[in-house]
Amino acid sequence: MSFESVKAKNPGVKMYLVTDPAFQKYGRVIEGYDFAPYVAYLKEHTAVPESGNQYVASIPEMERMPLTKEVEHYIYAGMPVQVGYCNGNGSLLNAFEYHKCSEVSVGPTDMVFMMYKVEDLSDEGTVDSKDVVAFYCPAGVAVEIYPHTLHYAPCKVEDGGFKCLVILQKGTNGPIEKPANPVNHEDRLIMACNKWAFGHKDSSVVASRGGFEGILGENTCIKY
Repeated sequence: MSFESVKAKNPGVKMYLVTDPAFQKYGRVIEGYDFAPYVAYLKEHTAVPESGNQYVASIPEMERMPLTKEVEHYIYAGMPVQVGYCNGNGSLLNAFEYHKCSEVSVGPTDMVFMMYKVEDLSDEGTVDSKDVVAFYCPAGVAVEIYPHTLHYAPCKVEDGGFKCLVILQKGTNGPIEKPANPVNHEDRLIMACNKWAFGHKDSSVVASRGGFEGILGENTCIKY
């Protein structure tokens, strides 16, 4: 489904292409790198689950690609990375997470990211879903999502779901013991290594994992 069609079906959502200047607050389109090997691998060797989303943090075959060395050396300035994916059928906002490193994403399908910035949260650490911004990312367009940009799994814009590469600093999203005695509000949001998250009351982040209910208003659904 084209950007224009998806935007027209979601009149209550602030939606832009990732190539729009509005995206520059949240991330950037990565130019000068050929991400085709990653895109081809996702297309040929990964599947979209029948329902929900599936996240795999590390795929050794992609991590062994020469391209990964370029990504580590230049985009992450020498920091080791993990290369995985998130595939799924999601259409809802559900939750937000952020990392203290950049995240690189690209895929063989069009998809929509919903985003916000940590520094724009209310004093109580909440956001009204009507203020969330959506960005349409066409297939094959690679983006860097900046640290402290609130995001979550993409939303599909076609019946077949979405496939999305996820590159992060090595160890991110790995298991961690939640702080027994959190010092501040941010400490309470720790869900995994280098992952701070909160959700809408209808999401599993809140309902089954005891997370903070930080997304107020409707649980935004991207229609296509």
